[in-house]
Amino acid sequence: MLGIPVRLPFCSAVITETGTIYVSGAVGARKGSDGKPAIVPGGPEKEAVQTLRVIEACLNACGAGLEHVTMVHAFLVEYTTERFQAMNAGYMEVWGSRPLPARICTGTSHVGLGGSVAPRLGVDGLRFRV
Repeated sequence: MLGIPVRLPFCSAVITETGTIYVSGAVGARKGSDGKPAIVPGGPEKEAVQTLRVIEACLNACGAGLEHVTMVHAFLVEYTTERFQAMNAGYMEVWGSRPLPARICTGTSHVGLGGSVAPRLGVDGLRFRV
């Protein structure tokens, strides 16, 4: 599966004819003891880290990486200041010293597998960061 830690039937990456990559449906999952996808324990921070690792693997399979991301739309279940701060800590841990893409975070009532965080992002093939 090209480095993707678990098969998520609702996660997809699409490359348009202009080179723009869209990734959606990723959640902070890993392979559970039964072999099926399961949300990582630890709440929004750990889920954000794992979700971005899943997205990074999808991007790598498309010939890109996190450094090429231009926009992130994160969906957070039970959006509170504390849960946003936890999600943001995980987000910043993965992003490190890279330039940050534009981002919006909105609340939602549910994400796949009962998780807390589900980012959707775009990589614009015409405006890659280098």
